[in-house]
Amino acid sequence: MKVLVLGATGDQGRAQVEAALAQGHQVRVAVRDPERAANLLPPGIEVARVELGAADAGEEALARAAEGCEAILANYPSSSFNDGRWLVGAAAAAGRAATRAGVGIIIFNTSLPQRERLMGFAAHDVRYRMRLALMEAGVPVVTLAPVVFMDNLLRGWAFPAIADEDCFRYAHRPELEVAWICQADVASLMLAAAVRPQLAGSVFRIGGPETLRGAEVARRLSAAAGRPIRFESQSVEAFCEAMRPQVQRHEPAEAAHLLEELGRIYRWYNEGPERPFSVDMAPVLEQLPVTLTPFADWAGRQLWSRA
Repeated sequence: MKVLVLGATGDQGRAQVEAALAQGHQVRVAVRDPERAANLLPPGIEVARVELGAADAGEEALARAAEGCEAILANYPSSSFNDGRWLVGAAAAAGRAATRAGVGIIIFNTSLPQRERLMGFAAHDVRYRMRLALMEAGVPVVTLAPVVFMDNLLRGWAFPAIADEDCFRYAHRPELEVAWICQADVASLMLAAAVRPQLAGSVFRIGGPETLRGAEVARRLSAAAGRPIRFESQSVEAFCEAMRPQVQRHEPAEAAHLLEELGRIYRWYNEGPERPFSVDMAPVLEQLPVTLTPFADWAGRQLWSRA
């Protein structure tokens, strides 16, 4: 089929582009900066310039980009660090553009745990409203809500401690059970959903094939790195401080609010009775039959030093 990937230059979108190409699909991407996309993405894709923040003009460009596509894989910037109203508006515009272009299905990646009700956490509730905005346009929507990405450990808030201090430091309490999932598996699940229109309206909570505590993750990292790596349970306050560079572009009051909200949702992740990071994938895989990647296999393919 022919798929349009939104957010293709981000980590998650790139994984979806690569997976779609590997499965033999035709891929078009809608991006703000085509030159940057050409440098980041593999060859063999079509690139359309779309500025979603450009009101009607952005929606018109997105409708043109979606023409001839059977599915849209929709990824958006973080709802923890970006304007929620803009994100909901961008989702609504994507839904309308998909309707105009005759797209058959939209696969929406929430990029974070999701419940099918408002929870009072800004990042969560923005994603909830985005899903509703997409669905209101009339195009069938399947929503995938991943828990925590294995790939987060390669980012600036986690990798330096692993590489320099032999420490897996994360804002998870020691007994927290997490179904870590890699972005390549999210991509495979999204593509499996894209060819199953009968699943329209479904929301799938998705994770990896195993549920691990922090010390168990550290043991797998130790085996992959060939050296001992310990787990350190980071406080939510310290984690939010480490994330401060993500909000530097905002005014001080808004940055403080975003970090406060980040702390609130991370406390829910750790303490919520809903256990948002724990997922039973057996019923999901009955409907989206893909092979999931164990943490040890994923870790073994990464470089855990700066050399």
